[in-house]
Amino acid sequence: MKKIFLLLCAVSFLLIGCSDISNGGSLVTFDNNQLESDLENQGIEPKLPTEFPIAITNYEIMKPPHESPRHEIELTGENGEVFTLVIHSAPVTYDGELENQEKVKINGNEGVYAVNDVTGPSVYWTDGDYHYILEYQTIGLDTEVNKETMMAIAKSYE
Repeated sequence: MKKIFLLLCAVSFLLIGCSDISNGGSLVTFDNNQLESDLENQGIEPKLPTEFPIAITNYEIMKPPHESPRHEIELTGENGEVFTLVIHSAPVTYDGELENQEKVKINGNEGVYAVNDVTGPSVYWTDGDYHYILEYQTIGLDTEVNKETMMAIAKSYE
């Protein structure tokens, strides 16, 4: 009986932990100072996320082979989770609509939350001189990130 009780407690704690990640709770602080410095060296000073649902262990700035207003950063978590942050330092327009899109507000700015069945959830918005696209790549990963989590990350930008 004692083993069953302990097993039920362990499963309960596991479920509570998983639900915190998917509900935008339990975010981990991301120290973005080095990333901020690296982007300043590229001539941009955008706002950056300060929280993620997982610990970010590495990032890589993907540079196109030519001069571009598009700056892509791949942020990787402990277990291989990947968030992609694209920052445009020029105005962005979209033709048509994104799949499964919903209008949202991010720190007072109009934005769009969208879900792509293949690549996962994303948030798009413009703040000041920069247009941001935050995506979570779900391909091959068990970690589930939903709208509440994506919105919590987007709202942590400073």
